[in-house]
Amino acid sequence: MTEYELYDWTSLIDSEARRSMITDINQVIGDGHYWKNSPPYQTNINIFGLTTDYWNNLKMSFIWSAFAYMKQERQIKTIKSWGYRTNIDTQEDRDNYWHQHIRDDSIVLSGVYYVEIPEDANLQTSGTELAHTTPEGDTTYVPAKEGHWLIFPGKTWHRPGILQSNKNRYIVAADMEI
Repeated sequence: MTEYELYDWTSLIDSEARRSMITDINQVIGDGHYWKNSPPYQTNINIFGLTTDYWNNLKMSFIWSAFAYMKQERQIKTIKSWGYRTNIDTQEDRDNYWHQHIRDDSIVLSGVYYVEIPEDANLQTSGTELAHTTPEGDTTYVPAKEGHWLIFPGKTWHRPGILQSNKNRYIVAADMEI
């Protein structure tokens, strides 16, 4: 079975901070800083590099969550992060969007932070889908929980959950190489 943990950061990163993150993600996308060869709209900048308290808090909460997941502190090689905005009209082709984050000579921990999930979304299936072994095998839907980090091994096959809403789902994803 795939191992993952959820970490609640709603006491540090409140709804006002999350609304500010949404504004920033929309601005970055509006300025054209998103990948054109991947499903719209995934930012192509290190979103943790934005210089506000709430982005710094989110970065530090990711680091703490990753260390808690490993049950130890480790030397960090790199941290990469990106914002992601999608809805039923812009979501990826689910049949072809399984992916994993593997780097040579590094262990990777991946994280998904749920900034905002539409009110009409099915929380049980709109979070993240994880494959136990391969995309063709058994999978688990991790329910979406706003204000929480989902942490799992980067080698785990994963994809965004099913979104059946016209309203946008906002997440921040990150990878830590150790």
